[in-house]
Amino acid sequence: MMNYLAVFLCSDGGIARNSNTEEVMNMQLGEFESRDLAIQNACVQLECTHAKNGVLLKGENKGGFLICDAQEFAEL
Repeated sequence: MMNYLAVFLCSDGGIARNSNTEEVMNMQLGEFESRDLAIQNACVQLECTHAKNGVLLKGENKGGFLICDAQEFAEL
């Protein structure tokens, strides 16, 4: 099982960062057997639709989330 996170995306598709600390804004999703299960859960939890490759959209020009595992997050 891998730990997955949702990284906040701005409306332009860029990664959202905290204005004071410059840390990547994220939310813990929990541990899942696969990326697909993490994405399915995140779609329900965050009320988004899966676009492609783990990118979830909140709506047109509203930003969204990037679903990644803990190792991928460390690289951001």
